[in-house]
Amino acid sequence: MLLIVALPACKGKSAGQSTASLSTEQVDSAIIKGTFPVMDYAKLLSKADLDAINKVIIDLDSNHVAQVAVVTTTDLEGKDVHDFATGFGNKWGVGHKDNNDGITIVIKPKTGDDPEQRGQAAIATGIGMEKILNDEMCKRIIDEIMIPEFKNNNYGEGIKKALSHIKTTLAKQDK
Repeated sequence: MLLIVALPACKGKSAGQSTASLSTEQVDSAIIKGTFPVMDYAKLLSKADLDAINKVIIDLDSNHVAQVAVVTTTDLEGKDVHDFATGFGNKWGVGHKDNNDGITIVIKPKTGDDPEQRGQAAIATGIGMEKILNDEMCKRIIDEIMIPEFKNNNYGEGIKKALSHIKTTLAKQDK
């Protein structure tokens, strides 16, 4: 399952809504059940983007190809973006337990003109995905597909294109 983080809401609410009134258990349950694959903390995505991204993620999960989570955030909590993505994927259990096929995409947008506040992105994969989506391929997806869109503030388009590339890559492995 691909998880896009713009923190999720509980079941019955749309992805991308605030979780302020939800308990940790409710959020955990929603994520584990794949109800909220996109968590948009940084509020970068439109409703149309959320719908399109969720559709691809749910398709990957329902076909047991991968579990994906997408997370946007304005705060990496002092961590390296890749460490943040890996920690998030591990904490929330992204991936089917039987084959550890989780993919966690984290985006932290640029804030202001301060070079210390540059935008960052990471794709962290579960062990079962590492042979297909290795570090080099994930870096290429970020640098060649996502970043060009992000530079034009097209975050939704960058994520959708990355997911499309990932879905195509994973489909080739099934043949």
